[in-house]
Amino acid sequence: MRNTIRSWVVVALTAVATYATLPLAHAEELVPLWKVEGMDQPESVVADPDAQLLYVSNINGRPVEMNGQGYISKLSVNGQVVNKHWVEGLDAPKGMAVNQGLLFVADMQTLHVISLQQGKVLKRYHAPEAKMLNDVTVGENGEVYVSDLLGGAIYRLKDDKFDHWLANPKLPYPNGLLWHHGELYIANWGEGMNDDFTTREPGTLYRLDVASKTLATVATGYHLGNLDGIVAMGSQLYISDWITGALYRLSDNERHKVLQLTAGLADIGSAGEGVIYAPMMMDNRIIALKTQ
Repeated sequence: MRNTIRSWVVVALTAVATYATLPLAHAEELVPLWKVEGMDQPESVVADPDAQLLYVSNINGRPVEMNGQGYISKLSVNGQVVNKHWVEGLDAPKGMAVNQGLLFVADMQTLHVISLQQGKVLKRYHAPEAKMLNDVTVGENGEVYVSDLLGGAIYRLKDDKFDHWLANPKLPYPNGLLWHHGELYIANWGEGMNDDFTTREPGTLYRLDVASKTLATVATGYHLGNLDGIVAMGSQLYISDWITGALYRLSDNERHKVLQLTAGLADIGSAGEGVIYAPMMMDNRIIALKTQ
């Protein structure tokens, strides 16, 4: 696994050099607002719209290393660092979700539940069979869904039980999750993963009927890329490609690449106010972008 991560980092750094930051593909669609430097492999940004705050997960080590050095940062929605090391002592924290005053954080084989008010971990749910818990979303009834990228599974926290809930051959590497309009959207990283995390085939975006566990392809998200974060703004979905650094907009049965950044564009976030928060994992920065 160490060789795998080393290869992945080498490829990502090479991609960063190759995909130098380019101008916006459609300048009328996205306007840069601010950026924050000095993060430590930021993987996810999630907003607490009630408090006008952002939370950033920092891996701060190898993505599968359980070193106790990972942490969560707190920022203002204007890009000011409120507390860089707000919650410390995590391993390799990645995707997050906010619900009813709680922050849910996926961290290897553990789902942390953090009090937003107290800034401390209230509870930990363990999934010993998981290989790399990756993203988190919360359903309309408060159930929490967590993807296991390397384990090919979705876990669910419901009634205080955290269980292996779904595996499907169409989802060998599930990554980004989003609860949207009563369905669970799942971004598969790709098919046929190589040691450097590139894939034989690009990933596809699916939506899942939770009651029946029926999986359907989102047509505009078919074979889109090595998919990571998903956010919704009205009827539009924005989704990031980690390997290439591309940001796509899916709407009206069409898809458009609206932005080309560097490799490592990870789990994007939004508070639904027309701003996308983009964690640039390999560049150690957060970028805020205003949609038009």
